[in-house]
Amino acid sequence: MLRNLGELEKSVYRTYWHNGLLDVLAAVGVLAIGLLWLWDRPVFAAIVPALLVPLWAPCRQRFIEPRLGMVEFTDNRDWRNRQLLRLTLVVGAACFALAVGIYLARDRLAFGHDVTFIAGLPAFLLAGMAALTAMLVASIRFMVYAIVLLLCGVTGAALGWSPGQIIVAAGIVLVAASVVVLARFFRRNPAIAGSAE
Repeated sequence: MLRNLGELEKSVYRTYWHNGLLDVLAAVGVLAIGLLWLWDRPVFAAIVPALLVPLWAPCRQRFIEPRLGMVEFTDNRDWRNRQLLRLTLVVGAACFALAVGIYLARDRLAFGHDVTFIAGLPAFLLAGMAALTAMLVASIRFMVYAIVLLLCGVTGAALGWSPGQIIVAAGIVLVAASVVVLARFFRRNPAIAGSAE
């Protein structure tokens, strides 16, 4: 019986993240980070996740739970999730700080003139975060988002784009894809009568 409950929880956990809400928030975050880089304010890009993370729970409560209900996971699963989330946030903040530091110090670093992919570094680091998120939420879509970020980073750097242009290009693709995922979820899961929405 416990094994069946564990499998049920694993299945519910995977579907818990497949509504598109996290996708939209992450994509908006990528786009906002790119815009801040374009406006030559990359340091402020580090606060974007801190501004978006608190929006997830109320948005989920307002838009997702009226369609699917509320899920409560076991204490063990909650503890694992908190540990993975902390790790993801720490690694993400460290990677982003590293990217900003390298980008700002690029003229003082001893890179040869043939190093053109430095502009793609922030996108590569965001791709790493998307891959970590894919593992955290057991969603292949975030691995696809990581690939989009990598491709934009390589292509944009090869074309001589700035980090902001690269991240904005990736962000536009991610926003479009995530809106499609969320719209499909809304279409397939109408709000339950008498719910908060």
